Amino acid sequence: EGHLADFPWIEYVHQGRVPCKPSILTLREYGAAGDASDIIVECKSCESKQRMADAFDRDKFKMKCAAHHPHLRHTDSCGCSEDSRTILLGASNSWFPMVMSALTLPPDSANKMTELVNDHWAELKDIPSLEVCKFMTAPSRMPVFVEHSAEKIWAAIEAKRSGATEDAAESADLKIAEWKALTAPTLASPSRDFTVRRVAAPNGYTTLIEDAVLLERMREVRALMAFTRIESKGDFAGATTEDDDRATQLGRNPPEWLPVSEVRGEGIFLRFKESALQAWEAKPEVKQLDQEFLGAHINWRRLRKQNPPAAGYPGIRYVLVHSLAHALMRQITLECGYTAASVRERIYCRGVGEEEGPMSGILIYTAASDSEGTLGGLVQLGQPQPLGRLLDQALEEMRICGSDPLCSEHIPTGDGRGVHGACCHACLFAPETSCEKGNRFLDRTTLVQTFAGKGAAYFT
Repeated sequence: EGHLADFPWIEYVHQGRVPCKPSILTLREYGAAGDASDIIVECKSCESKQRMADAFDRDKFKMKCAAHHPHLRHTDSCGCSEDSRTILLGASNSWFPMVMSALTLPPDSANKMTELVNDHWAELKDIPSLEVCKFMTAPSRMPVFVEHSAEKIWAAIEAKRSGATEDAAESADLKIAEWKALTAPTLASPSRDFTVRRVAAPNGYTTLIEDAVLLERMREVRALMAFTRIESKGDFAGATTEDDDRATQLGRNPPEWLPVSEVRGEGIFLRFKESALQAWEAKPEVKQLDQEFLGAHINWRRLRKQNPPAAGYPGIRYVLVHSLAHALMRQITLECGYTAASVRERIYCRGVGEEEGPMSGILIYTAASDSEGTLGGLVQLGQPQPLGRLLDQALEEMRICGSDPLCSEHIPTGDGRGVHGACCHACLFAPETSCEKGNRFLDRTTLVQTFAGKGAAYFT
């Protein structure tokens, strides 16, 4: 529930008994390894002792949560029904950020003036009148406005001050606009934040992949929305879903602004051929695998008290697209010089009949916030010849895993502990910063034929 409190030392030492007064505690370490089993806390007043290893055993030590939010200086009045859990100071699971990201897309022709005003707002924000605007935006001072009259510039400035330029019709999924921009018949003209170029499908994959788009220049904005504890958002829900109340707010009141960072980099976008994808989905083996993933997804949500259990299931085509993204990311990091944690995925996937569907594509881009993300090594691999070679190598690596045959024979489990098929750390798992689904909905048997021989491979 996002609560956090100091460890109850006095209550833990006395284990339900009435604490003695005064309680003078000592902490003694009897081993050299620093393990919790070698540390004993003792009350000098009554000589009660407890080994610290028992504090991490939820069967031996249980205590109700104090319902405290230290960063808000607030305790929930209704209390908390959950048991406390002991974690180490500075543990990585003490908090997980909930981040929402979006790509900066080029404006349409009607909004080019708005975009120019936004880019030069630092120089324009203090202009008091139209006469001063004519002076400040003269071609000799600001040549970017040479094609626009001072009256239009002044109208755009006043509209931005009044907030009229904000888009009221916000989409529930930010990726829809990105998909339309990347798949448009005529790509947008180059700009400072978005420069793209379409190339042919990878060599040898023209029957399965529609085309590729090279993002030579792109800008991603990431906003910190809230945070969770113990489990990340990807461990129990999608990165952009808001159907869970475990998110802890950043402040006491609804925020008027959020911490935001920007990342400039490069990327490769691949679009699947829809006819080939629908033919693959119609296979009986693929339908059977789809039912297995659906059952695992339902049990996953039930274990985490998510209602309704079947909500949010992305479908078997998402498993295929997601698995290819991971396989390609692992191969790209070996070629372009980026670290595995500096390459991210962005999945565009919707089935037939869904809103704005069908769509099926992957964007693999750099995630480094420094100049490392703009070296150009990733875009160069998006040409048909090198990208075809990368796909060959990535799929060949997926045929055999170092953990086979255990990995290839793994099916989506029904106990709610995982939602993935034939995949592990040796073949498909990616760093936490790179995957948008917490390494769920992965199965390399959807890509190629493995030892298991399920007959659900998309690539032959």
